[in-house]
Amino acid sequence: MLFAALMVVGSLSAQSLDYDKLTPHPRLLLKTGDITAMRALPARSATAKVVHDRIVAESERIIGLEPVERVKVGKRMIAVSREALKRIFYLSYAYLTTDDIRYAQRAEREMLAISEFEDWNPVHFLDVGEMTLAMAIGYDWLYRYLPVHSRSIIGTAIYEKGLLASERATFFNQKNIWNPVCNAGMIYGALATMERSPEYCRALIGKCMDSVPKGLDFYNPDGSYVIGYNFWGHGTGFEVMLVAALQSALGTDAGIAAHKGFMNTASFMNYLVAPSGKVYNYSDAKEEAAMLPVKYWFARQTKDLSLVAMDERMIKEGKVAYDRLLPAYMVFASSMDLTKATMPKNNVWRSGGEIPMYIYRSGWDKTTDTYLAVKGGRASSPHGHMDAGAFVYEYDGVRWAVDLGEHDEHTLEQAGADMWNLKRDGGRWNIFRFGPESHNTLMINGQRHNVEEVAPITEVFNASRHHGAVVDLTSTFAGMAQSVKRTVELDKNNYLVVTDHIACGSQPTKVEWRMATNAEAEIIAPNTIQLKQDGKTMYLRLRARGEVDAVIWPDHQYKEYEERDANLRRVGFVLNLRANENVDVEVTLSPERGKKGISLPKIKLDMFKKKHK
Repeated sequence: MLFAALMVVGSLSAQSLDYDKLTPHPRLLLKTGDITAMRALPARSATAKVVHDRIVAESERIIGLEPVERVKVGKRMIAVSREALKRIFYLSYAYLTTDDIRYAQRAEREMLAISEFEDWNPVHFLDVGEMTLAMAIGYDWLYRYLPVHSRSIIGTAIYEKGLLASERATFFNQKNIWNPVCNAGMIYGALATMERSPEYCRALIGKCMDSVPKGLDFYNPDGSYVIGYNFWGHGTGFEVMLVAALQSALGTDAGIAAHKGFMNTASFMNYLVAPSGKVYNYSDAKEEAAMLPVKYWFARQTKDLSLVAMDERMIKEGKVAYDRLLPAYMVFASSMDLTKATMPKNNVWRSGGEIPMYIYRSGWDKTTDTYLAVKGGRASSPHGHMDAGAFVYEYDGVRWAVDLGEHDEHTLEQAGADMWNLKRDGGRWNIFRFGPESHNTLMINGQRHNVEEVAPITEVFNASRHHGAVVDLTSTFAGMAQSVKRTVELDKNNYLVVTDHIACGSQPTKVEWRMATNAEAEIIAPNTIQLKQDGKTMYLRLRARGEVDAVIWPDHQYKEYEERDANLRRVGFVLNLRANENVDVEVTLSPERGKKGISLPKIKLDMFKKKHK
């Protein structure tokens, strides 16, 4: 079914676009009646009123600012493009919903200033993609307001500095976040200015639509997102903007809504937000969560309001960022009864593909609910880290096992760090946050992980009182051990148990079991570390044969340009194993100082034992 869906998107989407159905302006995102619905929404939804008021208040602030200038930071002008998008989108929305001419006038002034830029920085085409989308929204939403002369200047700039610039761009063939962002920008520019050069705009849209499947690969096969939480808002945000514009302007989703992984991805994002309100921030992501406007498109498309129940709660909690796509919330939510949004009923997420993931949460309503997230994958994925087998764990309202997440890209590039070299010997892994030393996983013989092969999740446990997953790390540690399989699970009390089944090679093997935490740590026995945080205590305890040492690693010696990690402690154990030894290394984390409290059913690993006995 997935292959069939991809074939629909890849081979039929461009040909299926009927330009005879092109709607009049405003045609981007907005259908007949949407402006009226947006105007009415704040009166019937308290959360929508919060969003509306925020957009209008920010638009009021923007009126007093000078237009953006063409300023580059390093090779990028992306900050300027993003600020322009926020300003133009907010101001255009404010005008359409209030009829206050000042907002349209200020948006016009912004767009005319941007039209005078020498270019929109095509050497870093992401900048062009966002700027073109920004200008297209303003041109389209304010079409009936803009004087003919201004409309001509802005339309010419979209054509010359946006659409024509794509003729030398490479994003069409890229399988990264540039694909959806740049495709969306070019399609917006072409749809907005279609009347100016119909044949050219149609050809460019066709070229973009042939490229779309490469961006959709991010969601294969189940909807998890390779690059993580923050980039989801960027990449998926623009993918949604793209398909929503096709729906409003041409009356078709071009098959994109038939893509299983893409349509599941909003649900995945709910699972990434833990009971504490923090995000599972694997790859280059932050811990902070906020309402995601484009999730409301998925809720509208599927008629499943549980997809946005968490976002509605975030709005009530004040977690509304000044997202440049925030007005999209008002567009997509305007046709829904948001008071009927209830939390999801399922507590488990599992996905495969390039980013295998298992997530369990004991509930959706309490900050003290238990949360366990486990991932496989490979370090060479876009924005990847050496974190195969890593986990995040929350118990009793505390995140005991943490992930450090992102590092500012520009800082590293300015320092000359080789951060985009994803080979095993590449410079990316010299950055503390990216390498294995900072993650909740294993290191064997002090070596880096292998980066090319995906570590799959091969088994999950979803009994009523037993939850977890098995990650096969054999390829991750190929050449360092014969076989490594990690089982991460919760017992009937929701205490954590991590068991590593290791078959050593022909040489003695040093295994480092590592976990990052913000808790105060103290070694109280050779195999036990006491953790204290927020007035609560947990015990990290190892059980295995052989020579074992509990370790609290010294503070990392950061490079001058690296971001520091406040309150970080790296705890764990070091084991020295004999050549050809097979061992089960069990580590538990519970509030029980003694053995009691850990209760698990026996896991059968017959295949492992037969192969390596």
